Amino acid sequence: MIKVDLHLHSQASNRPGGYISEKLKIGESYTKPKKLYETLLNRGMTLFTITDHDTIEGCLEIAHLPNVFISEEITTYFPEDRCKVHVIAIDINQKHHDDIQHIRGNIYELVDYLQFNNITHILAHPLYNMDGKLNKTHVERFLLLFDNWEILNGTRSKTSSIITKKIAKSYTKKDLEDLANKYGFFKRKRDFISFTGGSDDHGGLDLGYGYTVAEGDSIEDLKKAIENGQTKVEGYHGNPKRLTHMVMNIAKEGMKKRYNLGNLGYLLDTLFEQKDSSRYSFLDSILGKSSVVTFIENVINFKGIVSENPHENIFQFFSNMLPYTLNQIKSMRSFDFDKLSAYIGRSVIFLAPYIAYLSVYKQRADEKNISKKFYKEFFNEEHVDGKVAYFSDTFFDINGVARTTQKLLDLSKEESLNVKFIISDNRLIEDPYIKNFKPMISFALPEYENITINIPNLLELLDYIESENFDIIYAATPGIIGIYALIIAKVLGIPFVSAYHTDFPEYAYRYTNEPYFKYAAEVLMKTFYGLSDRVLVPSFSYYEKLLNYGIKKDKLVIFKRGVNKDKFNPSFRDKEFWKRFDPTYRGERVIVYIGRVAKEKDLDTFVEVFELLKEERNIKFAIVGDGPYKYELEKVYKDRIIFTGFLEGEDLSKAYASSDIFLFPSTTETFGNVVLEAMASGIVPLVPDKGGAKEHIKHGENGFIISQNNPIGYLHIIKKLLDDNMLYKDIRQKAIDYALALDERSLLMDMINLFSFGKVRSVEFSEETLV
Repeated sequence: MIKVDLHLHSQASNRPGGYISEKLKIGESYTKPKKLYETLLNRGMTLFTITDHDTIEGCLEIAHLPNVFISEEITTYFPEDRCKVHVIAIDINQKHHDDIQHIRGNIYELVDYLQFNNITHILAHPLYNMDGKLNKTHVERFLLLFDNWEILNGTRSKTSSIITKKIAKSYTKKDLEDLANKYGFFKRKRDFISFTGGSDDHGGLDLGYGYTVAEGDSIEDLKKAIENGQTKVEGYHGNPKRLTHMVMNIAKEGMKKRYNLGNLGYLLDTLFEQKDSSRYSFLDSILGKSSVVTFIENVINFKGIVSENPHENIFQFFSNMLPYTLNQIKSMRSFDFDKLSAYIGRSVIFLAPYIAYLSVYKQRADEKNISKKFYKEFFNEEHVDGKVAYFSDTFFDINGVARTTQKLLDLSKEESLNVKFIISDNRLIEDPYIKNFKPMISFALPEYENITINIPNLLELLDYIESENFDIIYAATPGIIGIYALIIAKVLGIPFVSAYHTDFPEYAYRYTNEPYFKYAAEVLMKTFYGLSDRVLVPSFSYYEKLLNYGIKKDKLVIFKRGVNKDKFNPSFRDKEFWKRFDPTYRGERVIVYIGRVAKEKDLDTFVEVFELLKEERNIKFAIVGDGPYKYELEKVYKDRIIFTGFLEGEDLSKAYASSDIFLFPSTTETFGNVVLEAMASGIVPLVPDKGGAKEHIKHGENGFIISQNNPIGYLHIIKKLLDDNMLYKDIRQKAIDYALALDERSLLMDMINLFSFGKVRSVEFSEETLV
């Protein structure tokens, strides 16, 4: 059985690969041919070659070794527009190479020469747009020029490989005849395309990890298998993580040849080459470790585990360095300027790889998206996997966003939708629909200590989202996780959808009384939502607010939410319910607030209404929920207002249905889902004329809207309702009818379709497999 890596590079590929490497005079590869051969042998290859760019010098160095044949990667061009193309020629000699150098400037002449001399040749990475000129007309001409295409390339995405293969296999004889008539030539020798694979390794890390398989044992057997379409490809498709490490390793080797990197160079050698841990350097004594290997393992193990996969170790080392160093600073028992400076210096040095990762992930995403563009041009449809990444800063918290997220999670499970919920939390979560990233840093939010801010590792999220091929990124919140979602979406070129669930500028002002914080929050909101491709808005009030922020009208979509009829309805009314929390309860009418107990909910207005009615013996006031303001209110009112704390399930349903009036004074509500739940449960809602909650209410029909959130206004309506039972019953019934007409399940499904641009598919949907 033949196993051969048909695309790889040695130090003979010595030209700079880009602007920065050219300025630093760094070549494309520093892998020695003999080392390359030994690595391939150890990794199970049976035939050996090197495909350096426009040279066979690397191959000639190992030509005397068993089972080696000479090859090269030829740079050629379409003469019409100088579009650059790479073609791999295998089993050639010195004369072939010399001839090729004279004609490679013209792709048509090159193909004629290779065919005339019976040289097996392969179109390398067909959809890779090296110079920005590649378009559909070039790919169509590839179909007329090349019988052999590379579909597995260790630096190109699986998506690109799938699309390349589909294009190659989709053209019939008739299609090819039509193309030949269109372009005026046809140079193919057969009507099917054979496929090959190679690692395209430049850095020595992935040699032999992408390869071609065929029956036989000789180069002649290999060429015959390619000719007859009897090859298979095996190994790894490209991903940005491995490509970044390849670039880093090349840069390291290039810098070492020009500069003395000292201890840093030794550490990087150990990391990339896994040197024997028995070696010891001056750096070991500085770090206070027994060896550099121990230091590397400590960093990896800080937030991960040492792996057999070198790429995982490299990635974990660089991504863990910052939290590892911060932890060391935090653990300092006394101030030590020298040690602190060393820690800070180390952090600065190792921030450079973050830039490298982001740059390569962006570049590879562009390559993947170009392949998708070709797919649409060739097949007149989008290439989608039907996957949505749902980012949320809040999941286990007590708030409307968390509750909506949990409802969407339940619906996704019931419908087997390909939605993955991305969160960051310290607890262990075992749910196939949730991807939890352990935070690097966690701290309580000032003024809101029951909310924890979790900051995970951006690189881990970036790598996961890229590897899973999500079609849409949706951010339910504009917090740390939401901002990560935005960054990742822009780096990877994935459509970004967000939702305006919370009035953060108003919250910031109410907690600080500082206009600056409100202004800063507004700047964040304008930036975050301005960069979104679509913004889901729960009410017209906040639709107008976002328009005033300068968000484009065509990005804004108002979505509706409904209510669960099974959980919230009048049948849960229980005459004895309130006795559980107030033994003095004797059937009085209950005016209730249900929601988060926080300052931004205008609960001072609720308390003022209580003060106006506290002498009424037939009325009780109750606050259901938890939050940072609860303890302050309880200190003053615990014997006069019923405080239940957080309720859920049937207890929550009974709390709604066993009340009579829902007094909801929040002016910062973007939607007011609790108002709908109250209406469905058969209690009359009273809401202010500011915020989103009022949009459920037709004043005097299914509830009441109170001007300027005036306590006296609430007082008059409450007395009116309690004095006129016919009016109360009429409004109560209309409230029930309104809420129950809004079916929660169907509206949640509408919401999913809105934030997924209709692209979400079932989990069973899968893309075409490559092999």
